[in-house]
Amino acid sequence: MNKTDCMAVLPTGYGKSLPYQMYSLVNRRLTSDKEIVLVCCPLVALMQDQVEKMSKIPGVKSAYAGSCPQSDIEIKEGKVDIIYASPETLVGDPEWRASIQNLPVSVLVIDEFHTIATWGDDSESQGKETFRKWFNDVGELRSLYPRSSVLALSATCTIKIRKRVMKVLHLADNFKEIVISPNKTNIRISVAKVSNTVETAMHWLIEGLSELKEKFPRTIIYCTSIKDVSEIYSYVTKELPFTSTLLEMFHSETPQTKKQRILESLTNITGEIKIVIATSALGMGLDVKNCHSVVLFGPPVQIVDLLQEIGRVGRDGGPSVAIILYNCYHLRKLSSDVKEILKSTDCRRISLMQCFLKPEAIALLKENESRKHTCCDLCKTKCKCQNCSMLPLEEIYYHSSVSVNQKDSDISDSDTEEYFSNDENLELS
Repeated sequence: MNKTDCMAVLPTGYGKSLPYQMYSLVNRRLTSDKEIVLVCCPLVALMQDQVEKMSKIPGVKSAYAGSCPQSDIEIKEGKVDIIYASPETLVGDPEWRASIQNLPVSVLVIDEFHTIATWGDDSESQGKETFRKWFNDVGELRSLYPRSSVLALSATCTIKIRKRVMKVLHLADNFKEIVISPNKTNIRISVAKVSNTVETAMHWLIEGLSELKEKFPRTIIYCTSIKDVSEIYSYVTKELPFTSTLLEMFHSETPQTKKQRILESLTNITGEIKIVIATSALGMGLDVKNCHSVVLFGPPVQIVDLLQEIGRVGRDGGPSVAIILYNCYHLRKLSSDVKEILKSTDCRRISLMQCFLKPEAIALLKENESRKHTCCDLCKTKCKCQNCSMLPLEEIYYHSSVSVNQKDSDISDSDTEEYFSNDENLELS
């Protein structure tokens, strides 16, 4: 309300959208002037969700650009209080840019601002086309609305990315920074090296499903490519045909109707789908019900994406586990931050959080969380509580896979060490 720029990193479920959503209601009581909130948002699914939620609040009209011709007309005529649009629309589309640049925008919101760096930064593209180049130019919106204040929001952001985004958005010197730790103490982190072949690396899944069937704990399995998603899905359904009703794939090429059905099942506590094998397309804003298990078959390249995928589970605060599986092929494109977690010999959580928290917060984390069996697989070996236990997915994985993955692995320790010790020769993306 006092027109101060603000950058806020708040965990999922913290209500980070409420400040700008309430602004329209509060501002209307304070002034008769028409003022608009413009939200730059990376995903259509997020915009749809926000507009649907806002439709239940009387007195505030919201819409997202491109949803339908009538909404687009109302947006351009200034009849919408909260406008949602993608960077491609706001910055990259000359027609849209010209039609909205004279609107009385008082607050400019950059939602999921970490995507400016993770999707729009071309500094490490090595000649490849940037994923979504207009993300890197959202700072231009400040020139369109020089009198507006900026609210940058994210649930997950490293210290390095925050510094970069400050420059891109030209935040004022007196901007307010609010950062809540992204550490989720209810999620235990485990790491395991596996075979290069899907059949060997994921044999534990076959054994677990064979025994438990529909009682298998609800689990998300993230892969780094559609190819891996398809291979795992084909392997399981071929070996166990009955799993076709328990298992689904989710990626960018999945038909929209099927995506919707999967999402409805995942957000229903009694949904019949037990396992979803997915790429990062199953992403931001997802609130999976009754899910306390996630497997990363190959960690993502960037540490921000790693933290987000781990955080998809345990939203209710219940004990949860994230198992990160990797082989030598997965290591080739990883950032140095992610590789530090895999090769850590002390504490995975500390290695993960060092990119997100300042030294004083890390010191507190070491004091309160490290060396507990609930922290990570490394800390579990040092825990002295004499009451250590495993969660259901850990029981399935470790009891069925130890003999397979350790005795019949395609990758030796020396192979892994070679990849870790030659970071400068590895392609980063």
